[in-house]
Amino acid sequence: MKYLFRKEFRLPFLVFALLIAGIFSALFWIASIILGIVKISWDSFRKIRERNYSLDYIALLAMVVSLFAEQYLAGAVVALMITGGEALEEYASARAEGALRGLAERIPKSCTMRLSDGKTAVKPIQDVASGETIIVKKNEIIPLDGTLLSDKALLNEANLTGEALPVSYARGMFIKSGSINAGETLDIAVEGGFETSTYMRIVHLVDEARNHKARIVRLAEKVNFPFTLVALGLALGAYFFSGELSRALAVLVIATPCPLIIAAPVAFIGGLSRAARRNIIVKRPVTLEELARTNVVFFDKTGTLTLGEISLKKIENMHASESEEKLLAIASAIEFHSIHPLARAVSTANSSRGAAMLEARNVREITGEGISGDVENRRYTITKANSSESGIVLSLLEGKREIARFHFEDEIKENVGKLFRALNARGITIKMLTGDKKENAERLFGKFGISILAECTPESKYLAIDDAKKEGQIVAMVGDGLNDAPAFAHANVGIVFSGTENSASIEAAGVVILGRDVMLIEELFESATRSVRIAGQSIWGGVGLSSVGMVFAAFGFIPPIWGALTQEVIDVAVILNSLRASSRT
Repeated sequence: MKYLFRKEFRLPFLVFALLIAGIFSALFWIASIILGIVKISWDSFRKIRERNYSLDYIALLAMVVSLFAEQYLAGAVVALMITGGEALEEYASARAEGALRGLAERIPKSCTMRLSDGKTAVKPIQDVASGETIIVKKNEIIPLDGTLLSDKALLNEANLTGEALPVSYARGMFIKSGSINAGETLDIAVEGGFETSTYMRIVHLVDEARNHKARIVRLAEKVNFPFTLVALGLALGAYFFSGELSRALAVLVIATPCPLIIAAPVAFIGGLSRAARRNIIVKRPVTLEELARTNVVFFDKTGTLTLGEISLKKIENMHASESEEKLLAIASAIEFHSIHPLARAVSTANSSRGAAMLEARNVREITGEGISGDVENRRYTITKANSSESGIVLSLLEGKREIARFHFEDEIKENVGKLFRALNARGITIKMLTGDKKENAERLFGKFGISILAECTPESKYLAIDDAKKEGQIVAMVGDGLNDAPAFAHANVGIVFSGTENSASIEAAGVVILGRDVMLIEELFESATRSVRIAGQSIWGGVGLSSVGMVFAAFGFIPPIWGALTQEVIDVAVILNSLRASSRT
C-alpha cells in the first residue's frame, strides 16, 4: 500500500477511484476522462517544447471521442492506462536513482589519516587532498586512488574487474579505489581526489548511461500516427459527403484505439509472466521488444559463463618418490591455515579425492609471496610458480627444491556451448568482455570462436558497448557484478545473474535471472521473440478489423451504438490473441 502514496502514483490512484465510483454515476467516469485529457495535454505541451513530436495522439483522440460518443467507461480505462503507465516509468526512474545513490554510499564517508607526526586522525573523504596518507584496514574498501606505501598488499578487485582471485601489489604500485583490502592494514598515498577516483567514475558512468539512454520506441507507435490520420480522414469524409454527424461519430467510435493501446501491453505482460515462471524477471514490458531486436550480446566471463570458483585441475608431479595424493595432502595441510581462494581449492580437492589428512606446524604466510609449514618434520613452501605457462600455477617446494606444480582453472558452466549455438541460430553475434587476461579467456573459450576483449575495466566495457551502438547494433550485456553496472545501464538491455546479490548491478540491469543456468538466457530471448510476434499479430489484426469497420461505418452501414459494440468485439479478439504470449507453448 505504501507505493500508492508515492507522488507518481497519486494521479493514477485518483483516476482508478473515479473509475470505480462511476458504477454509481457516469459523472465520475467523465471526471477521470478529463483528468486524463489534462495530463496528456500537459505532457504533449512539454514534449513539443523539447521538439519531440512523438505524442499519444490516438490516446488523446480516444478520450475526446469517448466524451462525444458517451462511451465514458472506455474513456476512463484509457485515462487509467495513460496515467498508470507514466507513473510506472517515473517509479522505475526513481528506483534507478536510488540504486545509484546506494552505489555511491558504499564508499566510506570518512578516512583514517596518518599524520606527519605519526598520529592518526579521521577526516571526511571529500576533504582528503592528493599526497595525504590514508590507512585502510583488512576487509575495508579502498576509498581513494593512490600509491601503496606499505611493503605489500593483497586486494580483492572483483568490484572493478569481476575476477574473484586476489591480486598482489608491491610498494610503489598504483591502487584503484573500489578494491577491497584482503590482507593486512595498508598505508596509501592519495592521488587525485574523491570525484576523480576509479570507484566514483563507475558511479558517474552509470549515471551518464541512464541520462543518455535512447528512448525505446513502443511497437504501437509505428501504427499510431498513420492510423489516426486514416480515422480522421474517414470521419471527415463521411460527414462531408453525407452531412450526417452520426456517421463521423460511428467512425471515430470504431477507431477508439484499444487494439493499439492494449494489444502490445497484454502480449508483453504475458511474455513477462512466461519468463517469470522460469525465474527470469523482466522489469519493463518494453524490454522484450529490445531483446527481440538484439543482434549483439556481450558476455562477462567470471560468474556468468564460468562458475566463478577456482578448482584444481592438474597436479604435475616433479618428484617421483611421492604420489599425487601425498603431494596434495602435504599442500592441503599447509593451505588449511590460509583463507586465500586457492587454498580453499586445494583443501576441496584433497577432500573430494579422499587423500590423507596431514597436520602442518609452524605455518607462516607472507602476503603476496606464499605460505610455508612443517609437515612430517620437513619444511615445505607453496608459492606462485615461476613458469611461462598460462593459467594459475602454484609450486610446492621442499626446502628450495620444486617437487610439484598445481594447476588451477575456473570451470565453464554447463550448456555454454549449447547457448552459443542457440544465439548464433538467431543471428546474434557473441562477444566477451572480461577483466581476466587474454590467454586465460582464450584457453577456456577459444574453441567457441567468439570475439574476446580481455583485461577490461568498467570504462572499457562501457566504451565497447558504446562503439557497437554507434554502429547501429542493438546490444545486450550479460554479467553478474558491480563492474558490469555501467555496461548494463548503457546497453539496450542489461541482463544480470543475481547470484552476487549486488543491488547496484541488479538495479542497473533491465532483466534479472534468478539462477545460474545459462540456458535461461535462451529462454529469455524465446519469450521476447514470441511476445513481440504475437503483439504484432494483435496490433495489425486489430487495425485491420477496425479499418474494415470504419469503412462500413463511413458508408452508413454501422450506426454509432453498433460501432461501439463492434469495437468491443475487436478488443476481445485482440486481447484473447495477445494472451497467448503467456502460454507455455
